[in-house]
Amino acid sequence: MSTLANWVMKRRLHAVIGVAAFSAIPLMFWLAAAILGLVVLRKGVAEAIPVLAWGGLPSIMLWFYQGDATAFIVLVQVMLLGYLLRTKISWAFVLTVASFLALAGVFLLPLLMPSLLNLLIEMVQLFLNEQQVEIPDKGTIFNQVVVALSTVQVFVSVVSLFLARKWQAALYNPGGLRNEFHQLRLPMVSVLLLGSMVLLGESLGEAFYVLTQVAVPVFVLVGVAIVHGIVAKKRIGIIGLVVFYLIGLFVLNVYFTKLLIILAIADAFIDFRGRIQEKPTDLSNS
Repeated sequence: MSTLANWVMKRRLHAVIGVAAFSAIPLMFWLAAAILGLVVLRKGVAEAIPVLAWGGLPSIMLWFYQGDATAFIVLVQVMLLGYLLRTKISWAFVLTVASFLALAGVFLLPLLMPSLLNLLIEMVQLFLNEQQVEIPDKGTIFNQVVVALSTVQVFVSVVSLFLARKWQAALYNPGGLRNEFHQLRLPMVSVLLLGSMVLLGESLGEAFYVLTQVAVPVFVLVGVAIVHGIVAKKRIGIIGLVVFYLIGLFVLNVYFTKLLIILAIADAFIDFRGRIQEKPTDLSNS
């Protein structure tokens, strides 16, 4: 993929072609968003606007004719998040804003793509009927579908931005993304905002549970980054990460997510990686 990244950075026309082509291919819009994200990160919003305007035309046509605005929404979100990453140079800030984008999507999606949402609701009802389980009322299904779709869209946007940053690091700053991920840490403001959303979502009932659903993924990702950072600092290697994921997924199971959330919150107060002494390399020991 580095070859693709190098090609789209040579000329604006190449970037427009890349965004347009992958926006037109079903389920490949994430790659179009990554190309747009790379343009934003490397050259700024001024250069990215014409790329979005022309390269995003297939996604707009898809929205107009099929009622699915997902590709265009992801492109816009990546452009916004890429701008924030370029100016603030903070993944924590970007992820915090991403959670609020997911929350905003819950209110905007019913206005932007009602026909697709109705189709998804019918598919869910049909699936539940085939499974011979109790079917919730249409309003409940509608709310869950909207929240799930909005969360997935933002998740794809963040993944595309990570890919764009990986390309940028590979072309201009080798190892940069790895270091940024290992150092990812939520500031106190983000912890208070996202933590309040989780508490409100858990305590105010089903109508507010969306607050929890859009905030928890940020804590989980930061928790994973903390573990990766500690493993890298102690030079444990890939085996340590394999053991971590095996224990988390198959032993801790449902408690795995809660452990990562607690770890992310505690790290804002304690800074685990800052307190852990880095293991010296063999060269420094000799």
